[in-house]
Amino acid sequence: MAAPADEAKSLMAQGKYADALQKLDQQLAKNPQDAESRFARGIALTKLNRTPEAMKVFTDLTRDYPQLPEPYNNLAVLYAQQGDYEKARDALEAALATHPSYATAHENLGDIYAALAGAAYNRALMLDQGNQTVRNKLNLIGQLEKPVNDVLAVKGGSKPAAAPAAAPAATEAPAEPVDADTAAAIANALTAWSKAWSAKDVATYLSAYGDDFTPEAGQSRAAWAQQRRERISKPAHIQVDVQNVQTARTAPDRVRASFLQVYESDSFSDSVNKVLDFKLVNGAWKIVREYTR
Repeated sequence: MAAPADEAKSLMAQGKYADALQKLDQQLAKNPQDAESRFARGIALTKLNRTPEAMKVFTDLTRDYPQLPEPYNNLAVLYAQQGDYEKARDALEAALATHPSYATAHENLGDIYAALAGAAYNRALMLDQGNQTVRNKLNLIGQLEKPVNDVLAVKGGSKPAAAPAAAPAATEAPAEPVDADTAAAIANALTAWSKAWSAKDVATYLSAYGDDFTPEAGQSRAAWAQQRRERISKPAHIQVDVQNVQTARTAPDRVRASFLQVYESDSFSDSVNKVLDFKLVNGAWKIVREYTR
C-alpha cells in the first residue's frame, strides 16, 4: 500500500492539489510529525496559491528538521515570488549551511544574487540616467538564461531529498563520439554504479570512483565519502535508474556520460540531469568527476 505522501504526489501529478491536500491532512491528523507529508502539504498549498499557509509549513519544517535543506529552498522560492530577495537569500544560505553540496540551492542562490544586483543597478540608473557602465551591467543581468521565478519554481517532489552534488564550475572539454565497445563498457559501469546505490552496497558504490575523484564545491574526498555512506545507509529503500545515456570522449582515456537520473526512496523521489566523467584506470572505467546540470 502506497504511503500517504506518495498517494498525494500521484494526485498532484494529475493536478488534483485539493484532493492531495485532503489526504495529507488526514494523514497528519493521525501523525502530526510525518515530515514527508508535511513537506508534500507545503507543495500542495503552494500549488493552490495558499502562499502564507505554505510558508508556515516550510518555516515549521526548518524549525523541527533543521538538517533538511529542502524546506529552506522552497521557502526561498516563495520569498522570491514575493520579491523579498533578501529573505530568499537568507533561506538559501541556511540550506547550504546544512548541505554545502546542494546543487539546487547553489543555482537558486546565484539567481537571487542576480536579482539583487539587478535591483541595485536599477536604483543606480534612476540616480544617474547617463551612466552607461551601469546600463551595460543591467543589460548583462537581463541576459541571464532563466529568470529567477522560473529557476526557483517548486520542483514538484513531495519529499525531503538527499542533497545532490554541486553544479560544475569548469568549462567542459571538447567531446568526440565513442566507439560501440567503449559505449557498452560505460553503460555497464553505469549499471553497476546504480545497482550498488540501489542495493545500498556502499563499498561497491564507492569503488566505482577513481582515486583521483574530486568532489564538487571544495568538499574533501573523505568528507564526501562519509556523507555518501550516511545518505545511502539512512533510507530503508532506494531505487536509482539511469535513462537516456549519451556518451562522448573528452580525452583518449576519458569519457563523459550524460543521463537522466531517476531517484526514489522511502523519503524522497526526483529526477535530475546527471553527468559522470569516467577515466580508464587499469582496464576499468572509474568516475573522476560528478555533477548535475
